[in-house]
Amino acid sequence: MIPSRAQQHLIALGTIAYKETHRYLRIWPQTLLPPAVTMTLYFIIFGNLIGPRIGTMDGYAYIDFIVPGIIMMSVITNSYTNVASSFLAQNFSVTLKKCWFLRRRITSFCWAT
Repeated sequence: MIPSRAQQHLIALGTIAYKETHRYLRIWPQTLLPPAVTMTLYFIIFGNLIGPRIGTMDGYAYIDFIVPGIIMMSVITNSYTNVASSFLAQNFSVTLKKCWFLRRRITSFCWAT
């Protein structure tokens, strides 16, 4: 029995979610540590070094003002980077497979003649 179109979409969604979850768990240090280091550096530089010189704005400290922006910047950048690296890795894998198959065909052709 052929699954309906909605079932096919759910199977595809489940497959992608499974694959990306396992990829994320395999490379979690590469996914979590760089954004954490970047955010820490931003907080140190802008919050502790520049913040006291700017003072308060409408009763809020400068660090309170920039924290939501830095967190959102890190989340958005990291999510884009994960998606882009996933697509790039998939395309690179396909390219390597094509090169391998092409090399095998050329080699078998040379040996056959």
